[in-house]
Amino acid sequence: MKKYHAIVIGAGQSGMPLAKKISAKGLSVALIEKRALGGTCINDGCSPTKTMAASARIAHLVGRAGDFGVNVKDFSVDQKAVRDRKNHIVELFRGGATKGLQKAENLDIIMGEGVFQADKTLLVKKPGQEDLALEAKKYFINTGSAPNIPTIEGLKDCPYLDSTSIMELEETPKHLIVLGGGYIGLEFGQMFKRFGSKVTIMDMASRLVPREDSDVCEEISAIFKEEQIDTKFNIAVEKVSYANGKIMVSYDDKAGKGSISGSHLLVATGRKPSSEGLGLETIGVKLAGSGHIVVDDNFETSVPGIYALGDVAGSPPFTHMAYHDAHIAFNRIFEGNKSLSAKGRLVPYCVFIDPQLARVGWNEQQAKERGIPYETGKFWMKHSGRALETDETRGFFKVLVDPESKQILGATILSMDGGEIMAVIQMAMVGGVPYDQIQHLPIAHPTLAESLNNLMGQVKRTNK
Repeated sequence: MKKYHAIVIGAGQSGMPLAKKISAKGLSVALIEKRALGGTCINDGCSPTKTMAASARIAHLVGRAGDFGVNVKDFSVDQKAVRDRKNHIVELFRGGATKGLQKAENLDIIMGEGVFQADKTLLVKKPGQEDLALEAKKYFINTGSAPNIPTIEGLKDCPYLDSTSIMELEETPKHLIVLGGGYIGLEFGQMFKRFGSKVTIMDMASRLVPREDSDVCEEISAIFKEEQIDTKFNIAVEKVSYANGKIMVSYDDKAGKGSISGSHLLVATGRKPSSEGLGLETIGVKLAGSGHIVVDDNFETSVPGIYALGDVAGSPPFTHMAYHDAHIAFNRIFEGNKSLSAKGRLVPYCVFIDPQLARVGWNEQQAKERGIPYETGKFWMKHSGRALETDETRGFFKVLVDPESKQILGATILSMDGGEIMAVIQMAMVGGVPYDQIQHLPIAHPTLAESLNNLMGQVKRTNK
């Protein structure tokens, strides 16, 4: 039985930085990972998908080359080369993460699957090797999440794809059917349409991006329609079948029963917390109905000395929030700094469709639900000098402000490089900069950011 001060289960974007920070204090740490260092972000999520999206954008731009006065006679997409480039980036990032961990003192990296025992020790199952029994004063669970595959008749007998396996394709699908119109489905749908696939997105919701304001939905819908991406809503999938290289999806909607066939099927119906198989029930760790581990302000579970962070603990499902969890947890637990908290923190995010959809703070529908007074301003990209120069005029900037304090309540940025602009607004919100001060700032020309002048000047005005 080897003893440590801390054992971290899962080498994701909470687990890795937390393990390094704890070890840097001279405390012994074991980092347990059953699959690959780097977690979902490096191996299955952010890094590989955005690398492939970059390839898809190049295909899109080459296809539009004539709009810029550049004549391209013909081009093709090499799906295998796209995959190989993605793999290279993943290996590069994973290698960097591994080297950083290996340099840390007092830190043991153990590849295997950790399972809690009744006496609150941890058994690490190592493939082809003898199990290890470990013990620690503190345990940190960062096992993340995994694709949620719904129960649909016939699905298990079909060669369906999930958000990981679709990135391993060596051929471009002729017709990709996407079950799920969430952010993952939208990113892959647009990506493969640009690679050359026919794409149909099906969702049970009544519209795209239902968490966003209706005008955001309308603009994204127009963009997808322009790119000839087919979308179907209010869909209840009843059955999936596979025969002769074709996948048939049978469904029911408001118009009645129907079916659609395609060459490939992507199941992008959300993710679920990876809380199973850890032996949590044997030690009494409480789970929410969703399967997330219940934690308090210190990220401590119902069992003293056992903590959980990131997706598995119900934090906003973004890499940067998992990383922030580790930052907060370390400071609260090991530095005694209780001023840092996950409560009330701004949750920025960016969806890497093109143009990017970025959000921070409240949107209109949330403000209305909560009875929050607000004024709004909107500035369309078709009026932006930088957008016109680059011929990237789709989308808009939108802001909500407090009528009395003039503080920014939130913003939605649907534009080229939208995530970068959202970060500027986030810093203004944290710094308490009133919107009218931004309106009158001299911002370098010609940049996308200077459209923030125009955006803030639109507050209170009709945005048609």
